[in-house]
Amino acid sequence: MELQKREEEMLSGKCGAGLKKCMEILVAVGECNDAAKMIPVTSVHMAGNYSVMETEGIDWLEELARGGSRVKVFTTKNPEMYDFEDWREFNVPEELQEKQNRINNVLKDLGITLLYSCHHYLAGNSPKFGDHIAWASSGSGAFANSVIGARSNRDGDHTVISAAITGVIPEYGLHLSSNRKGQVIVKTGNLNISEYDHSEFQAMAWHIGKKVRDKIPVFIDLQPETVIQNIKAILYSLTVTGAVGLVHFVGITPEAPTVEAACGTSDIGSLEHLSLTQEDVDKAYREISTATDQKVDLVIFGCPQCTIQEIGEAVDLLEGRKVHPETQLWFCTSGWVKTLCKRMGYWEKISAAGGRIVADIGAACGPYLYLPKQGVRVIAVNSARASYYSHNVTGMETWFGSTKECVETAIAGTWRGRQ
Repeated sequence: MELQKREEEMLSGKCGAGLKKCMEILVAVGECNDAAKMIPVTSVHMAGNYSVMETEGIDWLEELARGGSRVKVFTTKNPEMYDFEDWREFNVPEELQEKQNRINNVLKDLGITLLYSCHHYLAGNSPKFGDHIAWASSGSGAFANSVIGARSNRDGDHTVISAAITGVIPEYGLHLSSNRKGQVIVKTGNLNISEYDHSEFQAMAWHIGKKVRDKIPVFIDLQPETVIQNIKAILYSLTVTGAVGLVHFVGITPEAPTVEAACGTSDIGSLEHLSLTQEDVDKAYREISTATDQKVDLVIFGCPQCTIQEIGEAVDLLEGRKVHPETQLWFCTSGWVKTLCKRMGYWEKISAAGGRIVADIGAACGPYLYLPKQGVRVIAVNSARASYYSHNVTGMETWFGSTKECVETAIAGTWRGRQ
């Protein structure tokens, strides 16, 4: 790789051991991917969930901090294990509290903003079109590429943290215009998509991800007025079953005003085409669930974390009703949306029904480090992404369904959605 003088100095150790290690990581990543050079980044977001990072990851961050390393780029953090305001209510083990305190302290020492949200692009970590960024959250990274038009690969935590500390990233993959061209034409015309709810968009994307794998799909007939919630449903699900970092929605994605622009060619017929049927979507919908036991211990929303609109929708379904005494109901969200819920009266209504608003965590991994010991074994979610990660990372049994089906499940105590 061709390195600038400052990059050579960091790599040689002239700027300290922490910067040297970070440059070694970035150079190795760049050489593995035939990058010609480094490029500056304007925004970084790390995942860093303890369930994945574990003690070794914290040790590495602490080593960087002890060496005087600090981020040069505004950097935010994904959700973590428990609500930092209300942790006593949830009987979080002391061991996990100790780990979380270590994470909090070292991230502050490194200069990383403790946002604990996967909606960082709604809270100040907002790149603009064409910016080069390093985001380790695959769903939000796809959102940045596909909706904002910023440029990020599907980077891991070691890469993005190194980018935050050095200010640069190897130029390869989706940072290059030549690698951002659409490769698979996706047609949804056979589906009655105007009648789809949030969960059906996810099931559709689940199927598409398995078909396109690591190729860039181009949706040619998704209506430009499709609400952002359903765009997110596609992006955050497709990136679970497919190794996709960019999706072109013609008429929505900044780089895709036309299908020809999205694909970089007028010969669209020569590309791979994927046409979906309702049978494909129905089959995917059933695949997302992993549970067989009808009794549900926890109904949990929030992967990605719940927006105020999503919580308001659930409150309308809950009002005047009670959650089953043997089932918990959680709404996982950001700290600022939790505050807004109190302002809007949602907190009182959810509490009256027997539910909880839980900040700083997501529905995918963190809470399952301690909930199984409290008897939580089967969960119901309205997120395909949460179903996949909570089952495959932490061993939970999952039911997947719509927001309405999940609320009805919380009331009944048993699964009330599709089998």
